[in-house]
Amino acid sequence: MSVKISVIIVTYNRANLLAAAIDSVLAQTFRDFELFVVDDCSTDNTGELMKKYLIDERVKYFKIPKQKSIAAVRNFIWPHVHGKYVAILDSDDIWVDQNKLQKQYDFLEENHDVLLLGGAAIQINENGDEVGRIQKPLTDAEIKKEFFVKNPFFHSSVMYRLDSIQPPLVYDNNISFGEDWDLWMRLGETGRLCNLPDYLIKYRVHSDNETKKHSLQAVIDVLRVIKKYRRRYNQDRSIYWQKIWSKIKEYIG
Repeated sequence: MSVKISVIIVTYNRANLLAAAIDSVLAQTFRDFELFVVDDCSTDNTGELMKKYLIDERVKYFKIPKQKSIAAVRNFIWPHVHGKYVAILDSDDIWVDQNKLQKQYDFLEENHDVLLLGGAAIQINENGDEVGRIQKPLTDAEIKKEFFVKNPFFHSSVMYRLDSIQPPLVYDNNISFGEDWDLWMRLGETGRLCNLPDYLIKYRVHSDNETKKHSLQAVIDVLRVIKKYRRRYNQDRSIYWQKIWSKIKEYIG
C-alpha cells in the first residue's frame, strides 16, 4: 500500500472530542491519505464511536494496552505507517483549514531540505469558543533562535518527512511531556524547519490538558530536553534559568 500522507491521532477517553478531530481530517481537500486512530485503552465509548468511521477504508483504529507515556503510544503506530509524509492531530484539536494537507504537501514537495512544517493556531476553550490566535516563527533561523525559549510548533499542526525519522522509537519513551519538542530539536540538527503563516488548526485549552494537570513533571521534562540539546545548539547554561523564570511567570500570570 502506498499513500502520500499518514495522519496520526492518539486518544484516551476523549470520545466527546474525537469525532470533531476525525471529521476535520476527512473534510480535507487532499484525499490521498491514511488515518490512524491510536487508542490508549480508553474506558469510554471511543470504540463504539469509531465503528462508523471504519466504513472509510482509509481509517484504521488500534486499541492498545495502556502505555506508560504518551511517547510510547505515539511510537506504537510506526510499523503500520506507509506515507511519504506524516501529519499529526491530537484528539482534542481540530484542523480548521480544509486545505491544510494540500498546502503542506505542496510546500514540502517544493522544499526538499525542509524536514518539518507547522502552522499557526486559533485557540479555543472547552466550549469551542475562540479565545486567541497564535503565530509561530516562520523561518528556520527564527525557529532555532526560539527553540530554548518555548516550543516553536503546535503539535497538531505539523507534517514531517517519514524518511527523516527513525521508527520505531520516533519519540523518546523516557520523556512524558515535551516528547514532540525533543523530536523537533532532533530534526533541526539535520535539516530546515518551517511554519506556514496560515491558521491551520484550532488548539483547545482546557482543564483536561495533560501538561496542565502535571505541570511540575512537564517543567522537569522540558529542562531535560534543554540539557540534552543545549551544547548541540551552542546554548550556555543560563538557558536553564531563563526557562525556569519563564515558567514561574507563566504560573503567576
